[in-house]
Amino acid sequence: MKRKASLILSVGVTLLVGTALTTMSCKSSTKSSDSIGAKGTPADAPPITGKQWRLEKETIAADNLADYTAGLAALRQLDAFGTMEVSKLFYHHNLVMVPAGTLLGETGPPENGAIRIRVLDGPQSGQNLWLYPESAEKMGFPSPTPSP
Repeated sequence: MKRKASLILSVGVTLLVGTALTTMSCKSSTKSSDSIGAKGTPADAPPITGKQWRLEKETIAADNLADYTAGLAALRQLDAFGTMEVSKLFYHHNLVMVPAGTLLGETGPPENGAIRIRVLDGPQSGQNLWLYPESAEKMGFPSPTPSP
């Protein structure tokens, strides 16, 4: 009987600790989004001033104009140095791949060839990015293969 009681007690404690850890991790993950409004966009995000559209093909974007310019130089020169630079920019999240079908909204006029956008759905939802005008496929990246 004692063994059964201790087993029930240990299972109860394990469940209690697991629930507490889950609650704490949920609270800590919502803490970082305090500046995000009700619709999931930052409070200081520029307004969508132009058209909205869905991407036809996977496209590359940068997180700011300086990274856009650095990425442009590296993407245009895909030799050993350019490939290394592009890898570094993706690794540090200065460049991101925006999937086909993602809904975008234009937040300002194009600058240096970059299209200023806010991602309205998908993995980068709420982010403000600088979109390259060509698709990733035209820039030399293989098109993604559909999942079986």
